[in-house]
Amino acid sequence: MRILAMLMMMLVPLQLWAACGGVDLRPELSDAQRAEIAARLDGVPFTQGNHWTATKGTRTIHIIGTMHVDDDRMPQVAGRLAAVIRRADTLLVEANSADQKALEREMATNPDLAFLTGKTLIDLMPAEDWNALAAAAKARGIPPFMAAKFQPWYLSLLLSVSPCALKEMQKGGEGLDKRLMKIAEDAGVPTLSLEPFTTVFNLFARDPLEEQIALLTLGVLPDRVSENATATLKAQYFEEEHMASMEVSRVATRPMVDLPPAEFDALFDDFMDLLVRQRNENWITPIEAAEGDVIVVAAGALHLGGTHGVLNLLFQRGYTLSRQPF
Repeated sequence: MRILAMLMMMLVPLQLWAACGGVDLRPELSDAQRAEIAARLDGVPFTQGNHWTATKGTRTIHIIGTMHVDDDRMPQVAGRLAAVIRRADTLLVEANSADQKALEREMATNPDLAFLTGKTLIDLMPAEDWNALAAAAKARGIPPFMAAKFQPWYLSLLLSVSPCALKEMQKGGEGLDKRLMKIAEDAGVPTLSLEPFTTVFNLFARDPLEEQIALLTLGVLPDRVSENATATLKAQYFEEEHMASMEVSRVATRPMVDLPPAEFDALFDDFMDLLVRQRNENWITPIEAAEGDVIVVAAGALHLGGTHGVLNLLFQRGYTLSRQPF
């Protein structure tokens, strides 16, 4: 679950981590893994490109795939896209500034979003499993007594981030989303949210507690694994290979998790369905309802491609899709 949650770092509207080393995992993939990735991508629509336009009639929608984490290359990317943002009538993001602040207030006033009520993980897990998780939390600067109070899915998310990356996030780096939002604010372009600010929390929290704990106890993976996965994801993002990044994550992670391959793939697909497909389908209505003839949609890159990606959903609604410079 923690490795799968790494995909969430490209999806949720939170600045969770920044660059912290690691190496690209792709050169280490076997021929069989490479062949599986190619087979899974065969025939999939819109597998590449971080900037597309969808046009129909007088309306043009720019769809920009973002990464919610910082990188030295982000200022240059934001600079190249600045003119697109300034010309827009509306910018749509996963969560605008107002909703991000609202989420912070909601977490402060409604701790049930991320915290357990009643028994803690110390009470709910075998001692051996908890001790391993407590050590991992401590290495990330999270006091074990506090980690024990987190909902299992939320702790899974936190532990997917390496200790180094959690420290780096304190430096205040910004992903592409926030950079584009600042450009829009300076230009007077209204920025709206694609979904309610509690969407991701509600999606995870609906799973039974026992299931969350079972996923949490799959094991604490080495910190270096997280760093290498980060480096790989970033490399593919700047190569504009968003759908390949998902399949590399699948095949590279599968051997590291103590599950039968078929069961792992089922969990992986369920995860992607929950955090990508369902949200994409819900986003089409606010995208088409946005006011103006020039709309910009800036969302995590994994939302763009595939049969159920935003690009194909717009294509199915009669829009003409064209890849643009990124």
